[in-house]
Amino acid sequence: MTAAAGQSTDFALGRIEGQMREMIHTMNNLSQKTDALVIAVTEMKGLPADVAALEARVTVLERERERRAGAIGFGGWLLRSPLLGWLATAAAFVWAYLKGRG
Repeated sequence: MTAAAGQSTDFALGRIEGQMREMIHTMNNLSQKTDALVIAVTEMKGLPADVAALEARVTVLERERERRAGAIGFGGWLLRSPLLGWLATAAAFVWAYLKGRG
């Protein structure tokens, strides 16, 4: 084997060794990222139960709001209705008429 061929082989082996080290470094980085993701996912294991509990609370609050809106809506409609004014006016006329007769 000649000196040039030996240097060429050494150079090729050096490049392969460098690429292997780079691959090992990349794999270690990916392993660290995967470990961080596993930790994050295991910390979220109670999330579905929390979401279900919040959905139940929101449902209760929505029903209460709708019930209040219905009660206030009917009372507000009654107060804004001209019917209430007409009845009050008619009662005042009847009272005045009866008071004037007596």
